[in-house]
Amino acid sequence: MLADWGTTCGRCRPNLVAPKTLFMTPNQATTSSPAGHGMTLGWLVVVSSLDERHPGTLIELDQERSTLSRGDAAHPGQPGLVEFSDIYMSNGHAVVIRPRTSDRNDAFSIREREGAPTANGTFVNSRRILPGESLGLADGDVIKVGATQIVFRSLWLPGSDARAS
Repeated sequence: MLADWGTTCGRCRPNLVAPKTLFMTPNQATTSSPAGHGMTLGWLVVVSSLDERHPGTLIELDQERSTLSRGDAAHPGQPGLVEFSDIYMSNGHAVVIRPRTSDRNDAFSIREREGAPTANGTFVNSRRILPGESLGLADGDVIKVGATQIVFRSLWLPGSDARAS
């Protein structure tokens, strides 16, 4: 349990807290990052939404880009597409981008869709993201897209050399 996630165990909140297992192919294991580097993991925890399927769910950010979109998106089945039945959300409303490096100071970021701005905006901690702006995310940031409120969670894991010492 992470202290910031509350005082209940996984059995009390099974949709919010779950152990994560990382799977790597032999090729990924041999081409891993240099010694001393780590890995950043990220999740979105849906706090509230008009979509009754999502409140309390945990969405793993395992793609390079994860797109938060209204359920009738133009490209269903697209990798990293997270669909909501939220009439206040736009198609391809916002994009969450994984860190480009395994450096501890590199962060997940979020931006609005490219092209036309969304009708209802994208907010991080009550601050509206401007068109064309990319905003770095920190653990615990509250994201609002349409009528959906999401908490961003991130965990940085040290490299194998750092864990051994």
